[in-house]
Amino acid sequence: MIKYLLVLLTVTQISKCNQSTTSTSKPELKIYYGTAQSWSGGAMGSGKGTNYLFYLTQADSVYSFDSIWINGYRLALNKRNDYSSKDTLVLSASAFFPGNRPYAPEGAIEKKGPDQEAKPCCEESTFVIRYILTGNKIFLSSTSLKILPKLNYP
Repeated sequence: MIKYLLVLLTVTQISKCNQSTTSTSKPELKIYYGTAQSWSGGAMGSGKGTNYLFYLTQADSVYSFDSIWINGYRLALNKRNDYSSKDTLVLSASAFFPGNRPYAPEGAIEKKGPDQEAKPCCEESTFVIRYILTGNKIFLSSTSLKILPKLNYP
C-alpha cells in the first residue's frame, strides 16, 4: 500500500512540474480616482492655478506617463513617489495661470498658462491620461474627479 501511495505522489509531483504557469501579459492599469484643488495667490499678480493628483493601480517601471488632458488643457504628468504606496501609484499635474503684473519692468516676458488642446479621445470622460508601453501610446480615461476645497493664500 505504501509503494502505491509513493508512486501516486511521485506522478502527481511530476505532472505539476510540467505545467506552464508563466504569464507574459502585463496587468491592466486602472484609475481609482483623481482630485483637483484650485488655489489663488494672495499677493497682487501672483496668479492662480489648479493642482491635480491621480490615483492608479501600481505600475512597474516599463510604463511611462507623459500627458493628461483635463478641462481643455494638456498638462505634463509626474510620478509622486512620496505619495505612492505598494498598491497605489500617484501621478500629479499642475496648471498655473500667471496674474497681471502692473509693475513688471518693461520687456519682462510673462509666463503663459498650460497648452489648450482638445482630448485625443473619450469625449464623455472628465480626464484622459496617456502612457507609453513598449512604444505604443495608450489612453486611460475616467469621469471620477473629486473637487477639493479651494485654497486662498494670504
